[in-house]
Amino acid sequence: MDSAPALDAGAATYVALYTHIRVILGIVVGLGLTHLLRNLARIVEEPRDDRVYWIHLGWVAFVLLYLLQFWWWEFRFTKTGEIGLGTYLYLITYALLLYLLCAFLFPEKSSAPKNYTELFYLRRKWFFAVLALVFVIDFGDTLLKGGQYLIALGSLYVCRNLFFFTGSLIAIATRNRVYHGVFLVTGVVFQIFYFFFEYGSLEI
Repeated sequence: MDSAPALDAGAATYVALYTHIRVILGIVVGLGLTHLLRNLARIVEEPRDDRVYWIHLGWVAFVLLYLLQFWWWEFRFTKTGEIGLGTYLYLITYALLLYLLCAFLFPEKSSAPKNYTELFYLRRKWFFAVLALVFVIDFGDTLLKGGQYLIALGSLYVCRNLFFFTGSLIAIATRNRVYHGVFLVTGVVFQIFYFFFEYGSLEI
């Protein structure tokens, strides 16, 4: 007779805790989005040929999309039955890594160089190292949602993460502009396809 109220209280506590965590994640994601959008607006306000490089802008668009996707699919933590301190720190680490991607794409205005072609290739090792780590962290994030959830995602999910992890390691090692262009275009198309076909609904 008393078990139902106890379960209801436990569920309510879980929902409240996860809502609290999502607020903190939302702050970090919001800071990343603000950083990207503010610097994109600055490019428009201060048009200069050396401030525009299509591969750099492509990764800006990719990270912006990823931030929105991250906020969308983290809703699925309601599928889990428990969130502890370790899970909390893991999710915060994931969000902070995404913010680092934003920072590497657009350093502060006072930093050099101002040429975004040079900037991209000078900072590519940091950017792609963090990007590779993001897709490793994402595996753990999925496992935290449950083994059945990972199985339900299927082989496409594994292929996506391996593609970006391997591609990022190669991008660290090479400045070849053809490779970087192909990796970017393929990655953006892959990510858009994956998101809309795998995460088009928040049904749980």
